Amino acid sequence: MNKELKEWTINYVKHKDSPFKRLVGYEEKKDIIEFKFKDKANIHVITERIDANTLDQIKSYEHKTVVCFNTDDNLKFLLKEWNKFSAIKNLTLIFVNLKNNDKWTINPHVHAMIADPESLETGLRTMFDTANGKIAEIKAPKRKPKLFGDDVADEEEGEE
Repeated sequence: MNKELKEWTINYVKHKDSPFKRLVGYEEKKDIIEFKFKDKANIHVITERIDANTLDQIKSYEHKTVVCFNTDDNLKFLLKEWNKFSAIKNLTLIFVNLKNNDKWTINPHVHAMIADPESLETGLRTMFDTANGKIAEIKAPKRKPKLFGDDVADEEEGEE
């Protein structure tokens, strides 16, 4: 287990819980941290690289989170095994970039229910790039739209 990633995870969970005060404690095991909250337990598997073993590790737990580095290999594995990840309820993945202290989070099961499958790779790639400091620039239209544009009136006149 990567020590920095483990420390980041502990600080992240504590910070996220600070307004709620539900965290009772946590126990560190080999590459798993079990966070005990007042209403549930949530294990966090800390791994530099997600793979088939990661999927095996989380099977027996009800609430699980996988914390990994925000690398191209991890994104590719998620996309390749999307159907397996999205079939797992109560799973959260956190992709972390320690260099700029940024991350992106996804619950594949919920994401698969609400997102368009055709845009899956584009959407995940955008979150991946954003956490790596590449901000997508939104292109603004060159001319401002008019409230009552002339071209709307022209179309209505031509229908008669």
